[in-house]
Amino acid sequence: MDPVTISLAMGVASKAFDAIKKGFAVGRDIEQMSGDIGRWMGAVSDVDNAEKQAKNPPLFGKLFKAGSIEEAALSAYAAKKKLEEQRYELKMFLNMTYGPQAYDDLLKMEGQIRKERQQTIYKQQQLRRQIGEAITWFIVVAIVGGFAVLVAGIWMKKAKAENYIQMTEGYKFKPRDYTNQQKIWQGKKKRLSIQLVDLRKELRQNTQTKEHVSIKGVTKLLPC
Repeated sequence: MDPVTISLAMGVASKAFDAIKKGFAVGRDIEQMSGDIGRWMGAVSDVDNAEKQAKNPPLFGKLFKAGSIEEAALSAYAAKKKLEEQRYELKMFLNMTYGPQAYDDLLKMEGQIRKERQQTIYKQQQLRRQIGEAITWFIVVAIVGGFAVLVAGIWMKKAKAENYIQMTEGYKFKPRDYTNQQKIWQGKKKRLSIQLVDLRKELRQNTQTKEHVSIKGVTKLLPC
């Protein structure tokens, strides 16, 4: 509970207590002042609950809202002291008007009011606070985890780059020569075919050759 909420609770308690004092002054009975007494008791219960929360704050509040928790604790302490003064005056009024039994009955009524508020208002407030804290912690963990993954990824890429530079330092690329078939496909070399040539026929066509050849046939490489 924040200091503003405590101040609002104290405002309700003070107004209710002033109405109770005026009721005693004009001679009203407890039944007629039950509404004002109930509002005062509810405000007292809220301040006591705020003090308990300030004494036992959640871990997230200790880490990130220490100043706010201390302020709430001081506000709750001051409010509780003021309510103790009002309680003492109320006790005196009841003892002088209705006797000690009236104050005991008032305490029983106050205990019932505290129990009802604990089961309804305070329990819901605690559940909402726990859900909010869980969502906040999830967001914090997601941000920190994402940042850690990003840093790790950058570091790994840098390490791989440095390792690659060390491996390739001083290395000169030497392209592998193409095979004869690849050169033929690229048009860099003409295909050679083996043909069987009738030597006698060629010798008759070549008038410059006068040597007698007795071989019937030879293999000659001719360009396609």
